[in-house]
Amino acid sequence: MRGDGGGDRSTRTPWGSAWGDRALLVVLGLWMLWVALAAVRHGHLDPAGGHYLLMPAVLLLGVLLGRRGGGGITVVASAGALGTILLVLDPIYANAQAACGVQMVALAGLLLVQDADEERVSRSRTVVAVVTGALGLLLAAGAQAASVLALVVAAAVALAVTAAPARPVVARPVVLVVGLASIGTALLAVLVLAALPTWPEALSSPESLSGARHDLWRDAGELWRRHPIAGGGPGSFLEASGTARSAPHLYAAHSSILQVASELGTVGALLLAGLLAAGALAAHRAGSSRGLIGVTAWCALAVHSMIDHLYEFPAVVLLAGAVIGSAGVAGRGRAPAEGRGVPAPSPHDPL
Repeated sequence: MRGDGGGDRSTRTPWGSAWGDRALLVVLGLWMLWVALAAVRHGHLDPAGGHYLLMPAVLLLGVLLGRRGGGGITVVASAGALGTILLVLDPIYANAQAACGVQMVALAGLLLVQDADEERVSRSRTVVAVVTGALGLLLAAGAQAASVLALVVAAAVALAVTAAPARPVVARPVVLVVGLASIGTALLAVLVLAALPTWPEALSSPESLSGARHDLWRDAGELWRRHPIAGGGPGSFLEASGTARSAPHLYAAHSSILQVASELGTVGALLLAGLLAAGALAAHRAGSSRGLIGVTAWCALAVHSMIDHLYEFPAVVLLAGAVIGSAGVAGRGRAPAEGRGVPAPSPHDPL
């Protein structure tokens, strides 16, 4: 048995290894099937719900690019170029641009960890990582939630980069449990807030979640209650919500879980929750340091999107997929599993 990726594949695999990839593929397949069935039931796929089919394809593309690129300089430099375009042209929703920034911080951190894995520092990699990370922080500063989450991801990067490669940064189950618990807590908080007849004054200020978001969440909850199993159909929230039709920027529920629940029902909400869990598993398929960054960034996006609608923006989903793919590639030097009887995952297995 070798610790360099060779040896018997039947041996024990790390937390979140190839099982995460398989789970991600299965959940995405079920998701697309359910969206298609919901569209048939609704009579058509409303253009407002087309992102439900686009999101899985873009996410898989991002994972493949990250995995095939090995989390290397090409992937991170491409992310930096995208970030520059977003920063200069400001082409999409500000909170979505900020969410892109959080994922860029993670990609920059993964590139820095690659230097630590290989016991040598590449000046070009360091420069690209620092520039991309700085651009990411600038983008993240455009939204209050994203700026906080970017600091959380940056802290995970600092911990991963400074940790000894042969010593786990945090126990593998702990990383996954904390990440998934953060998503569950955010989801529960949104459901509770959506059910309140009025929000606390602190949450109604323009700098906070705002009264308009409460009205949107209430409308989404009402549509979900009318169609609890299958939802009202892709794109139905805009038809059902007077608040959403009152202004162009209010077209969505501003909560991914409530948007999905209202349009795709409880089944869709459960599939979204499964997708978030599978993504965390796939992000943690390699060693401790890379997995820490990948899971933190993926769960940060999930938490942010509980109070926003970020998965409908291809740039956000593409970068999040690239983080999952890059985090899932073991370092080419000192693999974290080396010497412990666990094969390091290959970038070609199975995604």
